[in-house]
Amino acid sequence: MPTYQASHSNHRIVQTSSSSARPTRPFDPASNSARLDDRAESFHIPSFSPINPSQNFIKFSPPHPDAEPEDLFCPMIAEAAGIPHPRNIRDNDDYEFLIYTDGSCLSNGRDGAQAGCAFIFRPATGPSFIPRTTFSGRSTRSMGLHALGACTFHLEARGPDGERARQTSNRAELRAVIAALQYRVWTNEGFDRLVIATDSAYAVEGATYWVNRWQRNGWQTSGRKPVLNRDLWEELLREKARWSRMGMRVLFWRIPRELNSEADELAKDGAEMEQERYWTVKEGSLC
Repeated sequence: MPTYQASHSNHRIVQTSSSSARPTRPFDPASNSARLDDRAESFHIPSFSPINPSQNFIKFSPPHPDAEPEDLFCPMIAEAAGIPHPRNIRDNDDYEFLIYTDGSCLSNGRDGAQAGCAFIFRPATGPSFIPRTTFSGRSTRSMGLHALGACTFHLEARGPDGERARQTSNRAELRAVIAALQYRVWTNEGFDRLVIATDSAYAVEGATYWVNRWQRNGWQTSGRKPVLNRDLWEELLREKARWSRMGMRVLFWRIPRELNSEADELAKDGAEMEQERYWTVKEGSLC
């Protein structure tokens, strides 16, 4: 599994073969040259109208209860993307895409626990699925755009407030969500809806309901105890405000653990990586 070390933090980008502008249709490999010319001439950064934060960070409602991510989302290339990277895009809504997230903790709840985080932002496809070059002439194969795109990292020793924090599975799961939200300016690819798929009830219930109640209660639980991981929940609220201003709705979908196995394995890998001492924003480019 080739890995690439980012220079700004101790995380790795995993690549492995295992008016508002919006995307329209998946990229057609049969007409690469003409489409690339069209993209080069018409490309611009999309913008969307702000949305009410109170209507953002809500639960995703699949069309039927047994629906799985692969039933609704499939590898496509958004027309608004400056680089032809595949995303898991909704089969009947080209404005919407999905990212898998997960966290894991070795020896969770005990001294010496070590946690890792991961998210998958790009599905693996065959090289023939995407054009051979970007419209600037760069080889997409050398960029690994046909391979699985994921970010995996060890949970930092300190949070965004600079304070030390325990290594736990709940914290790792929430941290993975925040990292996915901060990784790229997803609206620049023409998306105005992001579905976070995770098997973490803590992340889903917390992001869509609990955090609002905790904030109203002065960051106390219903049992009048301090809210754990408050620093991360406050960071998540900042992301909620930011994406609401940018016009992207974020929806949370709790999926069965077996449907999130790939992100789970990557998160376990992250727990075994060297720990980062300080909080860093994970940022991806050309991916």
